[in-house]
Amino acid sequence: MMKPSLVASLVLGLSLIACTADSAPDAASEEVAEDEAALTSCGSAKYNEALAHYKNAVAWSKDRLAKGVCESENGFLWSIADEASEAVMTCSAFRETIKTSIWAEPVRKVLGPTLTLSSLTGELLVIKDSSFQNWTGTEQILQRRALSFWARAEGAYGPGVRIDFRTNGQATWGEHRYNALTGDITWGTEPATYTITKTTDRAKRTITVKHAGKTNTYVLGVESGATYNAAPLFTLTPIGTNATSQKKLYSLVSECDA
Repeated sequence: MMKPSLVASLVLGLSLIACTADSAPDAASEEVAEDEAALTSCGSAKYNEALAHYKNAVAWSKDRLAKGVCESENGFLWSIADEASEAVMTCSAFRETIKTSIWAEPVRKVLGPTLTLSSLTGELLVIKDSSFQNWTGTEQILQRRALSFWARAEGAYGPGVRIDFRTNGQATWGEHRYNALTGDITWGTEPATYTITKTTDRAKRTITVKHAGKTNTYVLGVESGATYNAAPLFTLTPIGTNATSQKKLYSLVSECDA
Protein backbone atom coordinates (compact mmCIF):
# COMPACT_ATOMS: atom_id res chain seq x y z
CA MET A 1 0.00 0.00 0.00
CA MET A 2 1.33 3.45 -0.93
CA LYS A 3 2.43 5.55 2.02
CA PRO A 4 0.54 8.84 2.46
CA SER A 5 2.56 11.99 1.84
CA LEU A 6 3.85 14.01 4.78
CA VAL A 7 1.42 16.80 4.03
CA ALA A 8 -1.53 14.44 3.67
CA SER A 9 -0.71 12.91 7.04
CA LEU A 10 -0.46 16.31 8.68
CA VAL A 11 -3.72 17.51 7.20
CA LEU A 12 -5.52 14.28 8.18
CA GLY A 13 -4.24 14.53 11.71
CA LEU A 14 -5.21 18.15 12.02
CA SER A 15 -8.66 17.42 10.61
CA LEU A 16 -9.23 14.71 13.23
CA ILE A 17 -8.13 17.08 15.99
CA ALA A 18 -10.39 19.82 14.71
CA CYS A 19 -13.40 17.47 14.51
CA THR A 20 -12.74 16.04 17.97
CA ALA A 21 -12.62 19.54 19.45
CA ASP A 22 -15.74 20.53 17.48
CA SER A 23 -13.91 23.76 16.60
CA ALA A 24 -14.91 26.22 13.92
CA PRO A 25 -12.72 26.27 10.78
CA ASP A 26 -11.16 29.56 11.85
CA ALA A 27 -9.82 27.95 15.01
CA ALA A 28 -7.56 25.74 12.90
CA SER A 29 -6.26 28.62 10.80
CA GLU A 30 -2.74 28.37 12.13
CA GLU A 31 -2.44 24.82 10.86
CA VAL A 32 -4.13 24.70 7.46
CA ALA A 33 -1.26 26.39 5.65
CA GLU A 34 0.10 22.88 4.98
CA ASP A 35 0.56 22.91 1.21
CA GLU A 36 2.24 20.04 -0.62
CA ALA A 37 3.29 22.26 -3.53
CA ALA A 38 4.95 24.74 -1.18
CA LEU A 39 6.59 21.96 0.80
CA THR A 40 7.92 20.38 -2.39
CA SER A 41 9.24 23.61 -3.87
CA CYS A 42 10.93 24.90 -0.72
CA GLY A 43 11.89 21.76 1.16
CA SER A 44 10.79 20.93 4.69
CA ALA A 45 13.34 23.12 6.52
CA LYS A 46 12.57 26.33 4.61
CA TYR A 47 8.88 25.54 4.52
CA ASN A 48 8.63 25.09 8.28
CA GLU A 49 10.65 28.23 8.90
CA ALA A 50 8.36 30.23 6.61
CA LEU A 51 5.27 28.62 8.12
CA ALA A 52 6.22 29.86 11.60
CA HIS A 53 6.41 33.45 10.34
CA TYR A 54 3.15 33.04 8.41
CA LYS A 55 1.41 31.78 11.54
CA ASN A 56 2.62 34.84 13.43
CA ALA A 57 1.30 37.18 10.73
CA VAL A 58 -2.12 35.51 10.84
CA ALA A 59 -2.33 35.37 14.64
CA TRP A 60 -1.15 38.95 15.12
CA SER A 61 -3.60 40.20 12.48
CA LYS A 62 -6.48 38.45 14.22
CA ASP A 63 -5.40 39.92 17.55
CA ARG A 64 -5.26 43.42 16.07
CA LEU A 65 -8.70 43.06 14.50
CA ALA A 66 -10.18 41.74 17.77
CA LYS A 67 -8.56 44.16 20.23
CA GLY A 68 -7.45 47.19 18.21
CA VAL A 69 -3.92 48.09 17.22
CA CYS A 70 -2.86 49.80 20.44
CA GLU A 71 -4.37 47.11 22.67
CA SER A 72 -2.87 44.12 20.86
CA GLU A 73 0.58 42.83 21.76
CA ASN A 74 1.99 42.42 18.25
CA GLY A 75 -0.71 44.04 16.12
CA PHE A 76 1.31 46.81 14.54
CA LEU A 77 1.24 47.10 10.74
CA TRP A 78 5.01 46.97 10.63
CA SER A 79 5.26 43.81 12.77
CA ILE A 80 2.66 41.94 10.75
CA ALA A 81 4.16 43.04 7.42
CA ASP A 82 7.64 41.94 8.52
CA GLU A 83 6.42 38.49 9.57
CA ALA A 84 4.57 38.04 6.27
CA SER A 85 7.66 39.20 4.40
CA GLU A 86 9.87 36.77 6.33
CA ALA A 87 7.52 33.99 5.21
CA VAL A 88 7.57 34.84 1.49
CA MET A 89 11.29 35.64 1.43
CA THR A 90 12.03 32.29 3.07
CA CYS A 91 9.63 30.28 0.87
CA SER A 92 8.23 32.16 -2.12
CA ALA A 93 5.25 29.78 -2.36
CA PHE A 94 3.74 31.66 0.57
CA ARG A 95 3.04 34.59 -1.77
CA GLU A 96 0.15 32.60 -3.20
CA THR A 97 -0.92 31.49 0.28
CA ILE A 98 -1.16 35.08 1.49
CA LYS A 99 -2.88 36.12 -1.72
CA THR A 100 -5.61 33.46 -1.87
CA SER A 101 -5.91 31.37 1.31
CA ILE A 102 -9.06 31.88 3.37
CA TRP A 103 -6.89 31.55 6.48
CA ALA A 104 -4.79 34.55 5.38
CA GLU A 105 -7.83 36.82 5.19
CA PRO A 106 -6.91 38.62 8.47
CA VAL A 107 -3.49 39.46 7.00
CA ARG A 108 -5.05 40.79 3.80
CA LYS A 109 -7.56 42.82 5.78
CA VAL A 110 -4.95 44.43 8.04
CA LEU A 111 -2.38 45.10 5.31
CA GLY A 112 -5.01 45.90 2.67
CA PRO A 113 -4.53 49.70 2.88
CA THR A 114 -0.79 49.32 2.24
CA LEU A 115 0.99 48.88 -1.07
CA THR A 116 3.26 46.54 0.85
CA LEU A 117 0.59 43.83 0.58
CA SER A 118 0.79 43.94 -3.23
CA SER A 119 4.52 43.28 -3.00
CA LEU A 120 4.07 40.38 -0.57
CA THR A 121 1.53 38.67 -2.85
CA GLY A 122 3.57 39.26 -6.02
CA GLU A 123 0.88 41.45 -7.55
CA LEU A 124 3.48 44.22 -7.72
CA LEU A 125 6.99 43.08 -8.68
CA VAL A 126 8.78 45.51 -6.41
CA ILE A 127 10.69 44.31 -3.35
CA LYS A 128 13.67 46.64 -3.10
CA ASP A 129 15.01 49.78 -4.76
CA SER A 130 17.03 47.98 -7.40
CA SER A 131 17.32 47.55 -11.16
CA PHE A 132 14.88 44.64 -10.92
CA GLN A 133 11.91 46.63 -9.63
CA ASN A 134 8.92 46.58 -11.96
CA TRP A 135 6.03 48.99 -11.34
CA THR A 136 3.78 47.50 -14.02
CA GLY A 137 0.17 47.38 -12.83
CA THR A 138 0.41 50.17 -10.26
CA GLU A 139 -2.56 52.00 -11.76
CA GLN A 140 -4.70 48.87 -11.71
CA ILE A 141 -3.86 48.22 -8.06
CA LEU A 142 -5.04 51.72 -7.14
CA GLN A 143 -8.23 51.13 -9.08
CA ARG A 144 -8.98 47.88 -7.24
CA ARG A 145 -7.96 48.69 -3.69
CA ALA A 146 -7.97 51.67 -1.36
CA LEU A 147 -4.41 52.58 -0.32
CA SER A 148 -3.10 54.93 2.35
CA PHE A 149 0.19 56.72 2.94
CA TRP A 150 1.15 58.49 6.16
CA ALA A 151 3.79 60.96 7.28
CA ARG A 152 5.83 59.81 10.24
CA ALA A 153 4.53 60.69 13.68
CA GLU A 154 5.46 64.00 15.27
CA GLY A 155 5.16 64.19 19.03
CA ALA A 156 1.89 63.17 20.66
CA TYR A 157 -0.28 63.91 17.65
CA GLY A 158 0.76 61.06 15.37
CA PRO A 159 1.26 61.38 11.60
CA GLY A 160 0.77 64.98 10.47
CA VAL A 161 -0.44 64.09 6.96
CA ARG A 162 -2.34 61.16 5.52
CA ILE A 163 -3.56 60.52 1.98
CA ASP A 164 -6.21 57.88 1.35
CA PHE A 165 -6.31 56.95 -2.33
CA ARG A 166 -9.58 55.62 -3.73
CA THR A 167 -10.78 54.47 -7.16
CA ASN A 168 -11.49 56.73 -10.14
CA GLY A 169 -8.82 59.25 -9.20
CA GLN A 170 -10.50 60.22 -5.94
CA ALA A 171 -8.72 60.63 -2.62
CA THR A 172 -9.00 62.10 0.85
CA TRP A 173 -6.37 64.49 2.21
CA GLY A 174 -6.00 64.55 5.99
CA GLU A 175 -3.76 66.72 8.15
CA HIS A 176 -3.41 68.28 11.58
CA ARG A 177 -4.60 71.86 11.70
CA TYR A 178 -3.68 74.50 14.25
CA ASN A 179 -6.31 76.95 15.48
CA ALA A 180 -4.54 80.21 16.31
CA LEU A 181 -7.47 81.46 18.39
CA THR A 182 -7.88 78.46 20.66
CA GLY A 183 -4.44 76.89 20.39
CA ASP A 184 -6.07 73.56 19.56
CA ILE A 185 -4.64 71.07 17.08
CA THR A 186 -7.29 68.95 15.40
CA TRP A 187 -7.43 66.46 12.56
CA GLY A 188 -9.19 67.65 9.43
CA THR A 189 -9.92 66.06 6.06
CA GLU A 190 -10.94 67.33 2.65
CA PRO A 191 -11.72 65.77 -0.75
CA ALA A 192 -8.82 65.37 -3.16
CA THR A 193 -8.08 64.02 -6.61
CA TYR A 194 -4.97 62.35 -7.99
CA THR A 195 -3.35 61.42 -11.28
CA ILE A 196 -0.58 58.91 -12.00
CA THR A 197 2.13 59.57 -14.59
CA LYS A 198 4.54 56.97 -15.96
CA THR A 199 7.44 57.04 -18.37
CA THR A 200 7.57 53.26 -18.98
CA ASP A 201 5.61 50.35 -17.48
CA ARG A 202 8.54 49.29 -15.29
CA ALA A 203 9.61 52.74 -14.13
CA LYS A 204 8.59 54.52 -10.93
CA ARG A 205 5.36 56.49 -11.03
CA THR A 206 4.73 60.15 -10.28
CA ILE A 207 1.53 60.89 -8.37
CA THR A 208 0.00 64.37 -8.31
CA VAL A 209 -2.57 65.14 -5.61
CA LYS A 210 -4.83 68.19 -5.73
CA HIS A 211 -6.83 69.39 -2.71
CA ALA A 212 -8.35 72.71 -1.66
CA GLY A 213 -6.59 74.62 -4.43
CA LYS A 214 -3.19 73.08 -3.60
CA THR A 215 -1.08 70.68 -5.67
CA ASN A 216 1.37 68.16 -4.22
CA THR A 217 3.52 65.98 -6.47
CA TYR A 218 5.32 62.84 -5.33
CA VAL A 219 7.54 60.10 -6.71
CA LEU A 220 6.29 56.66 -5.70
CA GLY A 221 9.30 54.65 -4.59
CA VAL A 222 10.42 51.91 -2.25
CA GLU A 223 12.94 51.52 0.54
CA SER A 224 14.36 48.27 1.89
CA GLY A 225 13.39 47.11 5.35
CA ALA A 226 15.78 46.99 8.29
CA THR A 227 16.86 43.45 7.36
CA TYR A 228 17.04 41.54 4.08
CA ASN A 229 13.80 39.66 4.73
CA ALA A 230 11.87 42.60 6.22
CA ALA A 231 8.86 44.08 4.44
CA PRO A 232 9.49 46.69 1.73
CA LEU A 233 8.58 50.25 2.70
CA PHE A 234 6.78 52.15 -0.05
CA THR A 235 7.17 55.92 -0.06
CA LEU A 236 5.81 59.09 -1.61
CA THR A 237 8.69 61.57 -1.87
CA PRO A 238 7.70 65.20 -2.55
CA ILE A 239 9.11 66.83 -5.69
CA GLY A 240 8.56 70.18 -7.36
CA THR A 241 8.74 73.80 -6.29
CA ASN A 242 7.17 73.27 -2.84
CA ALA A 243 8.86 69.95 -2.08
CA THR A 244 10.91 71.26 0.85
CA SER A 245 7.79 72.27 2.75
CA GLN A 246 6.05 68.91 2.23
CA LYS A 247 6.32 65.70 4.22
CA LYS A 248 7.52 62.37 2.91
CA LEU A 249 4.82 59.70 3.21
CA TYR A 250 5.12 55.97 3.94
CA SER A 251 3.08 52.79 3.44
CA LEU A 252 4.02 51.65 6.96
CA VAL A 253 4.47 53.88 9.99
CA SER A 254 4.98 53.42 13.73
CA GLU A 255 1.53 53.37 15.32
CA CYS A 256 0.34 54.41 18.76
CA ASP A 257 3.28 56.79 19.21
CA ALA A 258 2.77 59.46 21.84
